Amino acid sequence: MIIWGSKSFKAECGFIIAYLLRVWKIFLFLRLTLSSSIVEGKTKPNCNVCKDIVSNFHKGLASTAKSNFGGGNTKWEEKSLKSYAISEVRLVEIMEHLCDEGAKECHSVVEEHEELVERYWFKEFAQKRDTDFYKYFCIENMKACCPNNTYGPNCSQCPGDVDRPCNGQGYCQGEGTREGDGKCNCNSGYRGDICEECRDGFFEESKNDTHTVCKVCHIACKNTCWEGGPKGCDECKDGWLVDEEQGCIDVNECLTDPCEENQFCTNTQGSYTCFSCDDACVSCTGAGPDKCQECSSGYTVNQDTNICQDTNECEEDSSLCQGEHLLCRNKPGSYDCQCESGYQLQDGVCIKDGPETESVNNDEINTEINNETREEL
Repeated sequence: MIIWGSKSFKAECGFIIAYLLRVWKIFLFLRLTLSSSIVEGKTKPNCNVCKDIVSNFHKGLASTAKSNFGGGNTKWEEKSLKSYAISEVRLVEIMEHLCDEGAKECHSVVEEHEELVERYWFKEFAQKRDTDFYKYFCIENMKACCPNNTYGPNCSQCPGDVDRPCNGQGYCQGEGTREGDGKCNCNSGYRGDICEECRDGFFEESKNDTHTVCKVCHIACKNTCWEGGPKGCDECKDGWLVDEEQGCIDVNECLTDPCEENQFCTNTQGSYTCFSCDDACVSCTGAGPDKCQECSSGYTVNQDTNICQDTNECEEDSSLCQGEHLLCRNKPGSYDCQCESGYQLQDGVCIKDGPETESVNNDEINTEINNETREEL
């Protein structure tokens, strides 16, 4: 008979926990195997996949930092089964989530390199050695990634200074991975094997043995310049003229009236833009009814404000819209005649709404439908 709390009881519990741990590990292995693609040979290591695994490994460390065996007797468990912090139980919990939201090939990589993770756990982490998991796993053993500022199968050094590849003004193709050709992809404004020169449209503000600073030319410069501002242009763009004192100066094209009638011109740097005048204007010098040179039909100039205002034809001419139940309605620049409520306008006459009106309306609708049908045929 096993007595609760006795040595035999604790030994039995230790055996059960160890057995369950083995079963858990087998289950994890089978789950990884079934979820991964069946491929021949080793999965080619990918640096991004490896980085995801490392990231999830550190997330697992954080999420299990305050956990224990969960058996209810933590002191006995850690005495008999060793500390949970460096236990195989904790490792299995972490490994179960190494591919959460990861790439499809992650499961294959974890399956193939499971022993490598375990070796790090027991030989490095459990021994409290300050060994970086990313460097250990991705760079030194899996050989999926390279140290910073190196690239390619042999982790060759990127062009330029070892600490500032590509002159600090670009990035090395394949940097940090086992891929790429190592050529420099330069930032905007730079060119050259190590991004040490300025592109057209930029000028060299300063340069020394390790740095080149390129700045954009002034908007007035056609292609190249030797310093900033309009005086530094080697040649002016179209729309700009050379001035001995100011350099390239903008041409005001609006002085030649380049826009069409009923438009006004706005000068821009190196060019111009035409805008339509307000509806109140026949011609204008700018936007709005206060910029009219001449008012449109249906508008008159307010002598106090000098603004072209809408003329209310209905008030000025009482003879408009003569007829029983017919009303005059003012519109911007014009007017129209409408019937009172309850009447409809037919052939210039307001007819009261009713069955006869509806019949007439239906006849008109049918006529329109028949005409449309004939046109389709």
